[in-house]
Amino acid sequence: RSVEELRMAESEELAGLACEDGINCRLVVEWGGQIPWQVRYGPFKEDDFTSLPASHYSLLVSECEKWIPELNELLDQFNFIPRWRIDDLMVSYAPEHGSVGAHIDQYDVFLLQVEGQRCWSYDNSPTENPKLIEGLELAILESFHPEQEAVLQPGDMLYLPPGVAHHGIALEPGLTYSIGFRAPTVLSALESLVLEIDQDNAANQRYHDPDLEIGRHAYAITDREINRFRELALNLLEQSSHSWQDAIGKMLTDSSVSLTTSAEAPFDASNLLKDGWIKHPDTRILFHQAESEIRVYCNGRSHHLPNQTEIIECLHQLCSQREWSIELLHDCIAIDSIKKLILALAAESAIVPRSEFEDSDTTFD
Repeated sequence: RSVEELRMAESEELAGLACEDGINCRLVVEWGGQIPWQVRYGPFKEDDFTSLPASHYSLLVSECEKWIPELNELLDQFNFIPRWRIDDLMVSYAPEHGSVGAHIDQYDVFLLQVEGQRCWSYDNSPTENPKLIEGLELAILESFHPEQEAVLQPGDMLYLPPGVAHHGIALEPGLTYSIGFRAPTVLSALESLVLEIDQDNAANQRYHDPDLEIGRHAYAITDREINRFRELALNLLEQSSHSWQDAIGKMLTDSSVSLTTSAEAPFDASNLLKDGWIKHPDTRILFHQAESEIRVYCNGRSHHLPNQTEIIECLHQLCSQREWSIELLHDCIAIDSIKKLILALAAESAIVPRSEFEDSDTTFD
């Protein structure tokens, strides 16, 4: 793909997007603000941009693929890894000398230069126990001695593994696309599992001590008591192995989409075919195929479908396509279980009619 094809977010469009409600964006001003490395959060006004210094600042807008749909075509180029691993596509604009400081990300990131030049300095391996400058809102490294340097021209891309310190400085005004990847913590997975177990009331087993220790101090906590609690937790994890599937599926698709029933939700399949449908920008849909069934996860909810070839073929299209045409819907709702799924997604506002989406504001509520 040419750089011209990839330049879907111009600096003016980016600034306009940053003025909208509900957009995750920020301005980082290294010099010329009230304090060094000042961070301001949107939504912004035009005056916020006209009052900026001539250099040494950056505008960063996250989740641009939600509001500039064409950017999803770029994300499709990264389908060599599971799609759930992609977090978002952030676009940053920086004039000459613009930067966000030397820092470390705890996830994989691809940095694509789309306009202008930017110099990236970085290490060869992850940094252990990094020291940060105190008193800053940003996590900027106290000292940084890079081992490599590369100047990215339009069309060049740099990959950085998790934990590798790096620092990008704009050599001239330009745009950088940052494709970041999700890396959920073990704690997040355990929290989701606990929520899933709690629905089955499996976590209600209480502590007991049939072999009460004699001669111990009444105010002491003994190793045996601690081990009893540990064994209760380990037994719960072992007995709840079936809950992992839903715990992970719901965690990976959790989103801010309202789960309340939409007033405009269709109640029969004929309403689905009156218009094309579009996924809500925050909707996440994944599926897990087991021997006996398929579980579809959407925005933290699960839907059970039979494990059939024609259902899988439909799901492949529904998951990968942002817009669902009338033709696609016509083919899919011929399968009863898929029809019920699509009606449920419409009722949950996970998908919306194309006309309703196009008439809505940029941030779509």
